[in-house]
Amino acid sequence: LILLLIVSIIMGYIYYKIEPVIIRYSESIAETVMLNSANEAIVNIFENEKITYSDIAVLSQNQDGEIISLEVDTYKINHFKSSISNEIARIIAKKEQYTVPIPIGTFFANTYTTGFGPNINFKMHITTTAYVDFEHEFKSAGINQVLHRVVDKIKICGSLLVAGYKKSITVNTSAIAAQTVIVGTVPNNFTNVIENQDDNTAGLINDYGAVAGK
Repeated sequence: LILLLIVSIIMGYIYYKIEPVIIRYSESIAETVMLNSANEAIVNIFENEKITYSDIAVLSQNQDGEIISLEVDTYKINHFKSSISNEIARIIAKKEQYTVPIPIGTFFANTYTTGFGPNINFKMHITTTAYVDFEHEFKSAGINQVLHRVVDKIKICGSLLVAGYKKSITVNTSAIAAQTVIVGTVPNNFTNVIENQDDNTAGLINDYGAVAGK
């Protein structure tokens, strides 16, 4: 009994010392798996669905051809969100176990032995839940021109189980779903305002093509 107690204490101490290393390696591999799964899912869905800008947003124009509104198809947005989320889950679930190889020298917490020696392989299980959303970004692209970009935001929350340890992990990634440049009416006159550095007010105003009273 004393011998078993000593062995148990030694094994417990060893597990206590190597736990941070196992968790660190496992987190790195799990993050890579989750991010690669998200990227693969986006490529698959966009390729299969043939997603274009017109599938997500529709620009309305008046009789003069001027853009007056932008309407987003919420039904298709929700459809794409569901498809990407399901595809991520399918890709990750294809492989039940993942291998975490750790060089034995890494466990000695020594700079000279880290990364050396034969690998000790640990089996790791990953369970995940993906949250997908679309966001809209508007950026200036020139005079009366706006770049409208639809961005696919993905957040994957999961748990990894390796060597008896359980750890929660979260990764975030994004991809451009569609984008276009919205061109508005270009004004006939331009005004350049130069700020006066002395009194922090607009000191010099140059009018280009703008004549008072006309």
